[in-house]
Amino acid sequence: MDGGQNLARRRSAQRRIIQPRLAIWLTLLSVFLWGFSPIGTRFLVGNNQAALPALAFAGLRYGLAAACFSPFLWQTRHWRRADWRLAALSGCLGIAGYNLPATIGQRTVSAGLTGLLDGAEPLMIILISAIVIRRVPTRMTLLASAIALTGVLILAHNSGPALGNPSGIALVLLGAALWAAYCVAVPPLINRHGPIQATAAVMFLGAIPLILAGAPTTPTLLPAITPTQTPVLLTLVAGSSVLATLCWNAGSAVLGAARAGWFLYLVPLVSLIGGALLLREPIKPAELLGGSLILLSVYLSQFQSRTASPPNPRAE
Repeated sequence: MDGGQNLARRRSAQRRIIQPRLAIWLTLLSVFLWGFSPIGTRFLVGNNQAALPALAFAGLRYGLAAACFSPFLWQTRHWRRADWRLAALSGCLGIAGYNLPATIGQRTVSAGLTGLLDGAEPLMIILISAIVIRRVPTRMTLLASAIALTGVLILAHNSGPALGNPSGIALVLLGAALWAAYCVAVPPLINRHGPIQATAAVMFLGAIPLILAGAPTTPTLLPAITPTQTPVLLTLVAGSSVLATLCWNAGSAVLGAARAGWFLYLVPLVSLIGGALLLREPIKPAELLGGSLILLSVYLSQFQSRTASPPNPRAE
């Protein structure tokens, strides 16, 4: 039986078990957890917070997340080499590619600003998809791109030390762009083998570069983690890297990708409000203006093509 039939059967089983109302709550829980991921990361690696070694933190976090998914790796033993190559590419883009620059950038970029910058990911996905399929973007997409660029420039110009410096903003945007490329690359793997197997393989292969990059400073990280910081780290691993991914997979399988994708636009709002309440990060008018322009660009890009596939979830 081919992968498509297996996937259809799994989705049919999920629809029988999970009711639409429960699927909505599972999807909301996943985006809520992802919204708090920048807050926890900022708390642990921020220069004016715990200031833990960023690369070692990322390696430890995703090493633990990969261990949580390791029982599912047994199901990938019959994969073809082409599937493993695609999984390796997806892991390098979505896990290592996103988290290496984004975690370093968050040493100087606030959680709220990170969430707003990540709000540009759906637009990046549309632009990258247009390049891959060699189709000229529509006028609405070009307009949305110009609005998003204006928003990013406003954020970079008016951020100030309390919100982030230009180099940190550039790193967070680089991570967002690599995540967008991942979202374009990974769907064939998910369609062939299902979200659980694909996530397990991608998480495992993507965690390896993070662990290697953080290895030199890991000996200094472990003794530096305090009893107060340990629950935050474990919550990031169990919540946004593992539970959120599983909730998204279950919820979106019932709701459908197009309907579930709209929930992702709550992530920047959660990060902005949570950063202000939990980390006492200031919310400046320029941040609201720049973030609003980015979210407006996302809405316009989706409005002109509601059939476009929304972004896949980040194993954050």
